[in-house]
Amino acid sequence: MNGIKASPASRKDIQIYARYVKKKVGLENVLYFPILQFVENVVPLFYPKFQFEVVPISEMKEHGLTYPSSKIMKIREDVYYGAVKGDGRDRYTIAHETGHLFLHDNDSIALCRLGNSNDMMLYENPEWQADVFGGEMLASTYLIRGMCIADVHNKCGVSWAAARTQLKYT
Repeated sequence: MNGIKASPASRKDIQIYARYVKKKVGLENVLYFPILQFVENVVPLFYPKFQFEVVPISEMKEHGLTYPSSKIMKIREDVYYGAVKGDGRDRYTIAHETGHLFLHDNDSIALCRLGNSNDMMLYENPEWQADVFGGEMLASTYLIRGMCIADVHNKCGVSWAAARTQLKYT
């Protein structure tokens, strides 16, 4: 089985990095993180060659794709418009793809042949890493500590599942 393995990063490392990114743009203490505005207006300041594309459903089966080395992010149009409307799952998809952009590039990703899925530790899985980053950007564990699931869902604009997951790590 072919796989992609990322440089190891713990949940704590990713949480610290996400907080650093948010602090750098003055959004460290914002509960409802404006992910679309961040991607469209702020990410180009980090990566001047960044390209953000909204792709028709007919041309893309995935919800989102990111090519970290070339700094290209593609989001399917229904996901984009869902995020515009505040849909938690769609906002999370964009945050997840943003995680790939910030965490992964040619130096941090390796193509490898894995004998089975047990050959890669969870903290080396780029999808897991992007999930952690996305969750932390939208519902930062340091901000939601002590909140209930409904408050995280409503105040952070995330799905119920994402709220539950983030609260588990506060």
